[in-house]
Amino acid sequence: MRQRARLHDGILRQLWRDANDGRQRHDASLIAVGGYGRGRLFPGSDLDLLVLVEDGDDPQRDAFVSRFFTLLWDRGCPVGHSVRTVAQCLAEARADLSIATTLHEMRFLAGSRGLYRALQADLRAQPPWDPTSFYAAKIAEQDQRHRRFSDTAYHLEPNIKDGPGGLRDIHQLQWLAARLFGQASLAPLYRHGLMRRAEYRQLLRARLFLETLREHLHQRAGRGEDRLRLEYQEALAEGLGFRGHGGRSAVERMMQRLYQVFADVLRVSAIVQESIGQFLSEGGHLRGSSETRNEPVPPEPVAVPLVQLLTRLAQVAAQGDGDALEGSLWRDVHAIRRRYHARDLTGNAEARAVFLEALRNPTQATRFLTLLHQTRLLGRLLPPYRAITGLIQHDLFHVYTVDQHTLFVLGELARLWQEADDPQIRKARLAVRHPEILVLAALFHDIAKGQGGDHSSKGAGLAQRFAHAMQLEPDAGALLVWLVHNHLLLSTVSQRRDLEDPQVIRNVAERMGDQRHLAYLFLLTIADMRATNPELWNDWKASLLHKLFDASWAALEGGDAVLADHGPVIRARQEAVLAKLEPAAREQILELWQEMRPSYFLRYRADELLWQAHEIHAYHGRGYLVRLREHPVEGSEILIYGPDKAGLFEEITATLDRHSLNILDARIDTSHDGRALDTFVVLDESHSYARPAAAQEILRRDLRAVLHGEVPRKPHFGMRHRDLRHRYFADLPLEIFVDNHTLAEDTLLEIRAPDRLGLLYRVGGTLRTLGFTIFGAKVSTFGESVEDTFFIRNAQNRKLRDNEIAALTAALQDALSSDHAAEDH
Repeated sequence: MRQRARLHDGILRQLWRDANDGRQRHDASLIAVGGYGRGRLFPGSDLDLLVLVEDGDDPQRDAFVSRFFTLLWDRGCPVGHSVRTVAQCLAEARADLSIATTLHEMRFLAGSRGLYRALQADLRAQPPWDPTSFYAAKIAEQDQRHRRFSDTAYHLEPNIKDGPGGLRDIHQLQWLAARLFGQASLAPLYRHGLMRRAEYRQLLRARLFLETLREHLHQRAGRGEDRLRLEYQEALAEGLGFRGHGGRSAVERMMQRLYQVFADVLRVSAIVQESIGQFLSEGGHLRGSSETRNEPVPPEPVAVPLVQLLTRLAQVAAQGDGDALEGSLWRDVHAIRRRYHARDLTGNAEARAVFLEALRNPTQATRFLTLLHQTRLLGRLLPPYRAITGLIQHDLFHVYTVDQHTLFVLGELARLWQEADDPQIRKARLAVRHPEILVLAALFHDIAKGQGGDHSSKGAGLAQRFAHAMQLEPDAGALLVWLVHNHLLLSTVSQRRDLEDPQVIRNVAERMGDQRHLAYLFLLTIADMRATNPELWNDWKASLLHKLFDASWAALEGGDAVLADHGPVIRARQEAVLAKLEPAAREQILELWQEMRPSYFLRYRADELLWQAHEIHAYHGRGYLVRLREHPVEGSEILIYGPDKAGLFEEITATLDRHSLNILDARIDTSHDGRALDTFVVLDESHSYARPAAAQEILRRDLRAVLHGEVPRKPHFGMRHRDLRHRYFADLPLEIFVDNHTLAEDTLLEIRAPDRLGLLYRVGGTLRTLGFTIFGAKVSTFGESVEDTFFIRNAQNRKLRDNEIAALTAALQDALSSDHAAEDH
């Protein structure tokens, strides 16, 4: 970096002379500012330049400056530049914080030293910002920058420059030092006693690591890329010398090191900035470093009994004024954290009581556990937590590290305790008598990630040992273990099962056992799904989860009688629809209904059946009816009605793929007289709630043309590639599961695979070739992967036999293999 900066210094000086025919000029000064002014230049960074000129118009000088920048651009140098007088620099620095900041990192390159010194002198004599205002503005600017990254450093693709804990936070301290002490460096802060020696060295090591990583990242990306994208991480880990060890890959070890650096920078910068604030409030009295001041070096903090420390942290959390400690307390807790162990918590009845009491209010519990995490005490008191600290998950479904996701789940629980508008959430909350068990379930639900195997089962085992060590009541301990073991159940069923099937609801109700367990798991599931990836949580997923909760609650309230007899439900829905139809429409719809299976009436609400009845009655054309409407929950709903035929599902899904639509839900019904009545709920890739009318009409025409054989049905194939980073996952494994036990009438087929265009087309074609029929589908997209569930039967309208399952699995493996996808792509 420094060598690259010196090299460009020489180039710029030569071009400066060349622009003036080899002569020096004394009416302009070339000055490096910003990062280049610090004497550091990364491969993809711009040359930040200030050309300082004398007051007044001078055509010859202006022509010279123009020639200079033309020479720069001709050489392909990336330049960020400005041309100002001394007075203009001062005026603009007063109006713009960023300009004031860059002027703290100036470096003379060529031209008039007198102009450069004049600017320096005027900045000292007439500083654009007084120290207190500059400090307050930079803190506010930092807070705003952190909010752009959701106030967390623990993204899977972190920004190593601007993200929380990145280089910019170290630069912030250097800028504050420049304003206070006239030197843009960390050293003055240490010399004047605003940071300890260990903190100073820690920041120097962090800066070296981040700068080295940024250097390699720019070289690898071939541009000024500061986001550590997934496709670069493996090569960077190898280039930086990381090696796999202890069950962790080189990438995981590099990322854990990076997240630790982020945490160190955040901790030390918060402490030092608080010290600077105190320093300014005391009038800016220079205290001197421990080496130069007369007052004694402050003693190392003494480890107090854990119960006292937990009590203090619980008090801070209860104050509700944020998630951060005072700098002095944070500094002391971090210094003594290694003196505490799990037995200090589990072996002391008073410490156990204080810990559990701090978890009884989810809002306070979130702050309390966040403080333990920030000071690294949580990993000391709960050793399994250390294993997930900074642990990445190589998928784009989970966008945060496991530990940060856990903290976000706790935060979502706290928000659920504040929500007043959602009746299901209110109902569930009322059934929760021990919120601390729910908080502990959130803390433990992913604690076994990265250990291989079923993390739910392993996490339940860890939760059981913790419950025993903490001497929880047997019922509370059993509930905690049950929640951790089953934390994926409701999300899995709601997103992949037919919620209109009474057997599905019966199975869930049996797993719950009672409404109390359902309430706890419902709230944990909402928090987990919301915290996993904000972009993938939507109204559709929420509606399915709420629907499952309502049906399971009713089943647990009414017993098997609620589920056993479908007749009253079907009759009630039919009567509600018929009451709103004209007599002529009733006759036609009754004829249609006589040919439909009972399952059709269980799949749709009365309002959905009414919409279908109106559209079918109003249609007088030949062939296929195709109608679109805005779905009541999310996206668009497509109704297709007409003669059933081989390949119908393929034709529809191929067309939807060509329009870049994601299928949220598909319901396939075939009447006894051979007519198809299919509905699809779709969402475009921008997650728009409804497609414009013109786009809907184009889609409707395309579907009709394909269904009537007017255009080919074959779709485009290959990866969707919504983003270049998705290529990193092109080799995600294909997983196929066939379940013949969950449902009474259908075989469940589950497919997990990379999200490829044409995937549903291939599945439909494979099933058609084998003579199997699709009766419904649930399609879920998670980042770069899909998890699709199909309800299928064989040619005899029965569940698949063992030999048919084997044939299906082999055929799908062949049809969906990466080799086929690569050929198509």
